[in-house]
Amino acid sequence: MTEITKLINNIETLFNVFVPGALCVWCYMKLSLKKIEYQGYLVLSIALGFVIKYIVDYIDKILGSSVIVGFPIVIVYVAVGITSAIAFYKIKNSLCIRDKLSKFLGIESGDNVWTRHLDPCGNLITLHMDDGTYILGRFENSDDEYITLTDYCFADTPDGKSMDDASENPHTDAVLCVPTSHVKRFEIIYNHPDSKTAKYVLW
Repeated sequence: MTEITKLINNIETLFNVFVPGALCVWCYMKLSLKKIEYQGYLVLSIALGFVIKYIVDYIDKILGSSVIVGFPIVIVYVAVGITSAIAFYKIKNSLCIRDKLSKFLGIESGDNVWTRHLDPCGNLITLHMDDGTYILGRFENSDDEYITLTDYCFADTPDGKSMDDASENPHTDAVLCVPTSHVKRFEIIYNHPDSKTAKYVLW
């Protein structure tokens, strides 16, 4: 850990290696809703930073240094780091890659419950709350603290007359932010059962 700190304290290493690597890791973690311990974050940031620097320097050497003369190379490192994180996230969570890895290696590459089950065509979600009530709504987004819904309604049962009556008059003029700490469990409902995601998850 001391050696890692010394490495980061080197100004050139800090901006050309650690910063691009750290932004790459941070971007992926934000997209995937994952967390990593501080020491692991430092090590991974430095490792990826060196890889990014090597690739960019190699391409620059092939194309000729004149390509980016006068342009701050650290900006290129950062741009490549962030772009790589986004590309890796998209590829890793794509249905095609998930399907191939699942069939041939038995691995689910989806990052979390949302990336594994949410349909780009849209989903409804039923929240089972800890106070015994139920909330049905159109899923918008989620993080560690909140699940946000639109077109939502409240009911005393997850289905049946209570939910049917409530769903006929949903709240359409607001966004509901539900603390995840009060959600006992939830059901993801597919509005389009013939979509690629629904077929992959349900069939």
